[in-house]
Amino acid sequence: MSERTQTPTAEETPAVKVVFFGDSITASNRNLLDPEDLGVGYVKIAAGKLRLLYPDTAFQFVNRGVDGDRTAELLQRVKKDVVDENPDYVVLEVGINDVWCRFSRGEEVTPEAFRANYLQLVDTILATGAKLFLIQPYALKMGDKQRFRPFLERFNDIIREIADVRDVALVPVDEIFMGVTQDIDPAQFTTDGVHPTHRGCRYIADLLIKELKKCL
Repeated sequence: MSERTQTPTAEETPAVKVVFFGDSITASNRNLLDPEDLGVGYVKIAAGKLRLLYPDTAFQFVNRGVDGDRTAELLQRVKKDVVDENPDYVVLEVGINDVWCRFSRGEEVTPEAFRANYLQLVDTILATGAKLFLIQPYALKMGDKQRFRPFLERFNDIIREIADVRDVALVPVDEIFMGVTQDIDPAQFTTDGVHPTHRGCRYIADLLIKELKKCL
């Protein structure tokens, strides 16, 4: 067999790179000083399951979640943390802090500002040629997080509209969590209405993998 027709070895086959981009739900206690650390949440769980599901595929998983980030902060670092990584797939999870800052800092993110920021993030990521997956921000009805719901629901309407217009896969975490917690204590899935328990992380990972499997 000539060199020209030789089949590439496993070492020569480029890895499938998946970048997870978001806030604390994505970061999940990752070590910011270690660019290869995946944290302990849904990112790590999804990575482990995908390696088991596709043992012949070389994956490279990158966690670029940062605690407290809103859409505005993600815009500031999207080039470095996503575009420059040249990813094959990107998972975008952001939005709850755009709601939370209204109560924690007294800073309002209007629906118009949220739409502009989110759409710019989506368009910037799509311009890389990567396949994009959007994870809905969520807030379960626990404690003071009840007050988040009207604002979150408006933002999630915007995310769904953008997903439809840009033909991007949407992982409806909020809708599904709100459904399952009609019969199951929300504390099974989240510690405070927002940050997920281990069971919550597994649930998010499984919902994401269901969408990823359509492309892998």
